[in-house]
This record gives sequence, C-alpha cells and structure tokens, in this order.
Amino acid sequence: MDTAQGSFDAEVFTRTASLFAAKRDVFAPGAVEALAQDIVRRLATVLPPEAVFETPDIDAAHIAAFCEALIQPEAEVALRFIQDRRAEGITRQGVYLGYITAAARHLGDGWNTDRLTFAQVTYGTGHLYALMRALRAERPTTPPAMDGKRSALFATVPGEDHGIGITIAADMFRDMGWEIDLRTGTDHEALIAHVDQTRPQIIGLSLSGERRLDALVLLVVAMRIIVPHAVIGVAPGPSVDADWLHALVDIDLVFRDTRTAFQDLDRLIRLRG
Repeated sequence: MDTAQGSFDAEVFTRTASLFAAKRDVFAPGAVEALAQDIVRRLATVLPPEAVFETPDIDAAHIAAFCEALIQPEAEVALRFIQDRRAEGITRQGVYLGYITAAARHLGDGWNTDRLTFAQVTYGTGHLYALMRALRAERPTTPPAMDGKRSALFATVPGEDHGIGITIAADMFRDMGWEIDLRTGTDHEALIAHVDQTRPQIIGLSLSGERRLDALVLLVVAMRIIVPHAVIGVAPGPSVDADWLHALVDIDLVFRDTRTAFQDLDRLIRLRG
C-alpha cells in the first residue's frame, strides 16, 4: 500500500453516510429508490483516477462478506471491513475494482431478484457511496490543487422552470473575468454526460424551491461519482433554508447571493491555486 495514500478518510465516510441516512428519512420511498438505483448503476462501472486496470483476484466469498457488511444498518460495519482490507495491503484501486464495482453489481442483482429488501439495498448503496467518497478523499492533508483558472459550470437543477437568476449570475461572473459554461433546462442524463466530458472543477447549481430537492440530490450524487474533487455549490431560492440544505445534500457551499458566491469561490481558488 503506497504511503501517500495510506490512510482511509473515515471522517468523509461518516459524514457522507449520515447525509445519505438523512435522505432516507426525508424523501419518499420512490425518490430513495431512484437514488439507490442510480448509485448502483454508476458504481458498477466506476474507475479510480489514473486506473491501470489491475483488477485484484477476489473470490466470491469475500464479495459476499463485503455485501453483508454493506447492508447492515450501522455504517461502521462496512467501514471496518474496508479498513481491514487496506491494512492487509490492498490498494485503493484494488478496493474500487475488486470490491466496489463487484458489490454494486451484487446489490443490483439482489434487488432485481428480490433476494434483498428495499431497506437492505438502500443501506448498502448509501454505505457503498460513502466508501467511494472516502476513497476519493484519501489524500495527503493538503486539498487538491486547482489549475488557477476562474472557470465554472453553472446549471439549473433538472426540471426547474426558470433560469433567470443563474443566467444573471453567469453574466455577473463573466463581467468579473470568469469563464462560465451555462446550462439551463438540461435534463439529468445530458447534464451528467456534459460533466463527464468537461470535468469542471467548480459547479454552481440553482434550486428555486424544495419541490426539486430530490432532483438536486440525484444530480449531486452522480456528479460526486464522476468528478469527486469538484467544488459544488447551490444557490437556493428564498424559501429554502440554507443550513438545512447543507445538512441534507453532499455539497461544499451554499451561495446566498452572487456577491458572496464570487467572494467564496475566489477565496477558494486562491487557497488551492
């Protein structure tokens, strides 16, 4: 196990698992099911950064044991399982290709064949997503550097009817020298495909009200899988409580207005540049 990436980021795992548990408490079963299905689908083919495709030979019994740990209500069971495998010497890439993708397929098959309950699959997918986030965060203490470019993707949450506010914000950022890729009215899959192609370092999303909160959560989770080190911020409508939003959605910033958004992002670029 290489020393530069030797410590598993348990704090990120615990925080992400808690966020996912909050979603199970807040959203209707159908929304939770859609989120779980999307995580399983994406993680079944996920690759670690700079993958060299050296898939470890892990037998079916180990995968079954991992899935059994994942579907437990207590997130710490899955965390300890992967920490033990890392202590035994399996690499971060080995966890991705040997455990995460296989477990995602196993959970999906168990769901489709009714071998696993809805609760078990949602526990499993939430813990699997949290492990992915923790593995991607497994780095030295210095945050990932940005390239110094003041550029960002601004987009409305899929299903939003209006994009006036984010369009005005994009124009104001451009006046301040930023390069803004603005996407309004783009559906979920098209927006995710665009993120996969362009790999933005900064993403700003506009949410007018709570009725599209489930779409925001689905979008952010997919983005986290594709661009895990991107800074993701959300500009909520006046009826959305900013603190509650931050506590529920896996985001870095809540933009209260264009001026403070500009200040927050500019400060972040200077720190990570």
